[in-house]
Amino acid sequence: MSQHAEPDPQPIEVSPLIYRLADSIVLIGVRTGDRGPEPLYTDVSGTLCAVAYTDPEEIRRDLPEGYRLFQITVPELLAQLPPAAGLIIDPRAASPIHVAAEERAVVIAAGLPFPAGAYIKVKASADPQPRLLAAALPRIEAMAAVRRLYVTRYRVADAREKILVVYEVDGVPGADTAAADAVIAAAADIALADPMQIVALGDVPEDLRAVVLADVEPAYVRPDLRG
Repeated sequence: MSQHAEPDPQPIEVSPLIYRLADSIVLIGVRTGDRGPEPLYTDVSGTLCAVAYTDPEEIRRDLPEGYRLFQITVPELLAQLPPAAGLIIDPRAASPIHVAAEERAVVIAAGLPFPAGAYIKVKASADPQPRLLAAALPRIEAMAAVRRLYVTRYRVADAREKILVVYEVDGVPGADTAAADAVIAAAADIALADPMQIVALGDVPEDLRAVVLADVEPAYVRPDLRG
């Protein structure tokens, strides 16, 4: 009996549109089941798929009794689904968006702040955000571990352009979380409308970090580091 080697699995082709999908926020119906919160599911060609919508009126029309509305990003939703489940967005649309179970990891990876292989553009200057900084800087100045804070803008492929806040901190336990939380709290205080990404300087890819360090004037520099 002849034996044939199993063919290597082919990688899923990544469309530039995947970054827009990974940056999307959708509405889902959620109910409390025996194992905790459960999204609304449907059957798509024999496969279990969670159902999500982009139109609030449409989901309200379709939402069964016992479900409540919940807003979530696409990567967050995909990460919470059972392994064999997919996702369908806007099921009543002429061309619904379908993410198969085997495509989930690709979409989740595309939702990272700096996804590998994506074209990423960082603005080569500071971005004026006076309201955000007025709310954030008093919090940042009170943190001895924060060395510098940069505010600019960036875009991943064809996803939305976002405010990019980059912080540099000393290697003190909890400093990373505290700095990010301070900016998040400031954004909440002013009801910031623009999408925002907050990252540590060390988590910015080397080529993009070079742009930040060379071309973006810091919004904050700790007094002992000012020349």
